Amino acid sequence: MADRTKVYVTAVDRILSGIRSGQFAPGSALPSERVLAAELSVSRGSLREALRVLEQAGVLEARPGSGTYVATEGASQALSMRAQAAAIGDHSPLDVIVARASIEPVCAEHAARARTQADITVIRAHLDEQARLTAAGLDASEADNQFHLAIAAASHNSVLASLEHTVISLMHEQTWTDLKSRSRQRSGDQFLEHHRVILQAIEQGDTRRAHQAMLMHISSIEMALIAELDG
Repeated sequence: MADRTKVYVTAVDRILSGIRSGQFAPGSALPSERVLAAELSVSRGSLREALRVLEQAGVLEARPGSGTYVATEGASQALSMRAQAAAIGDHSPLDVIVARASIEPVCAEHAARARTQADITVIRAHLDEQARLTAAGLDASEADNQFHLAIAAASHNSVLASLEHTVISLMHEQTWTDLKSRSRQRSGDQFLEHHRVILQAIEQGDTRRAHQAMLMHISSIEMALIAELDG
């Protein structure tokens, strides 16, 4: 099974490469299944798995009675990353960011309203640990994650906290950690400063500022991830 998985992941990568190179232009039809399988030197079963992943990611469109076509936006970096992540059982970091932008500003807003002094102490401890690791040039990702989990806990809303735990679990996937570690090398100090502003707003009970600061932070992470993709 592992070998077969590797084969169809390779097929996904090669089709994406063909799309980027212009071999399979957006809006054009792919060769027949038989011809494409031969070109890629894979079985038709492995090819079908690759096509399924690419279709679910939005890279390809299956048109009954006509064939499989490259979507109009099929060459976009976002769709390519979604397909590559799905091929190995991960979620696209850009999809994770969409979820974070929907959940975390609300967590920060409610934390500013409901936080206790004990909550503030926990959040600050994770921020201090992140600052220590960042200054030492070490991986601060876990302290970063715990900072966000502590804010969700400080909302005292069990549903928000549960959703944040789910999102954080996705951030342990290889696709996320690889891309985020590269962006963190360039933006670690900036992200740390964002965390300080968020904590200050929560500590002061400023719900609007906490929401806006967290949203700005997530937007900055998204821009950093996209810059890594474009680079």
